[in-house]
Amino acid sequence: MTIEQIIGEGSTAQIIVFNENTVAKQFFEHVSDSSIENEYVKSKAVMECGLQVPAIFKKVKLNGTTALLYEKINGFPLTKKISKQPWTTFNLINQMVKLQVLMHDNEISEFPQQKDILKQKINLANELTSEEKRFITEMLSKLPSGNSLCHGDFHPDNILYDERGPIIIDWADATQGNRLADLARTLVILRYGGLPPEMKPFKSKAVLYVRNLLAGQYIRSYKRSFDFPMDSLKKWILPVAAARLNENIPVLEKENLVLLVKQYIKNKGLK
Repeated sequence: MTIEQIIGEGSTAQIIVFNENTVAKQFFEHVSDSSIENEYVKSKAVMECGLQVPAIFKKVKLNGTTALLYEKINGFPLTKKISKQPWTTFNLINQMVKLQVLMHDNEISEFPQQKDILKQKINLANELTSEEKRFITEMLSKLPSGNSLCHGDFHPDNILYDERGPIIIDWADATQGNRLADLARTLVILRYGGLPPEMKPFKSKAVLYVRNLLAGQYIRSYKRSFDFPMDSLKKWILPVAAARLNENIPVLEKENLVLLVKQYIKNKGLK
């Protein structure tokens, strides 16, 4: 088999077309064997839940580094569908919600604990003081755990459409946990994710306004399938936003999240 082309690249791996029906997720050298094995086990387990996800085949060595072989999805992301047909945005948002609710209805065990992962990320966020980290992790410790299958990075770019319909990809951050924490993560990304640093302040405010409308629609749609108190969801926003600060995200998004986190902390009385 020959490597044909690189079709994507992230902080941990590049995606290569391996053959007509297969892609290889080739990990960079800094990624540990345990992390790769963890993703392999997760992807196998998710397949067994009956969700529309890419099949995972096996681990191989490519040019001296480890790769996972996945089913090749000949589709395009939900973001592209929205940009081409903006009048269908609310309908597509509702479809996305149904996928997430269906995922959360699955209970899973032997996955990493969601709260443990959030705590690790919060403690590694350079933008927060030690006192702020303690405050947030103490709040996190009081929030309810759960056994729902949580994606950990559920957003429009991780949903591909092919002839079968929507396919959920990229399960590397999947955990067992509270569905409202996973929902909070999606809402944080919908509101702030991927804002380019060169965006003018006026346009940035307009984009954030539209994104808030979409996030509001997302919440209403989710509540129609699984009702919950809004206050329970809001309690997850702080730890989820703080944990995202540890990730490789655009400067403008990080600035917005820092403001969100610090304002929330201030409102709770921590100086």
